[in-house]
Amino acid sequence: MRVKLELLMPLLAQYKTPAWATLVAGFFVLFALSLSMYLIFEHLSAYNNPEEQKFVLGVILMVPCYAIESYVSLVDPNITVYCGILREGYEALAMYCFGRYITACLGKFCLVTLS
Repeated sequence: MRVKLELLMPLLAQYKTPAWATLVAGFFVLFALSLSMYLIFEHLSAYNNPEEQKFVLGVILMVPCYAIESYVSLVDPNITVYCGILREGYEALAMYCFGRYITACLGKFCLVTLS
């Protein structure tokens, strides 16, 4: 069974996100942003181990990135592809930060066990 895109395009052009979905999503986006910003500020205020904490901050910043991308995609579905490209790029950076964080933690552990 084939879907005819010509029939779907007028429907997608008229799509409007329900107000309740926008409000609920907006509340949770603000909640996620406030919690992640609190965690980031806590890490920055106790920035005594920069070799590990700079990579933790890179991973923590995934929460605001995903929250904002999801909300923007909900409000305007036409730019979902562009937001998805940015999200995937930041996800790759966050995975790199996580790998570097694990390496930094295990590197210290190996130095302690060897000495």
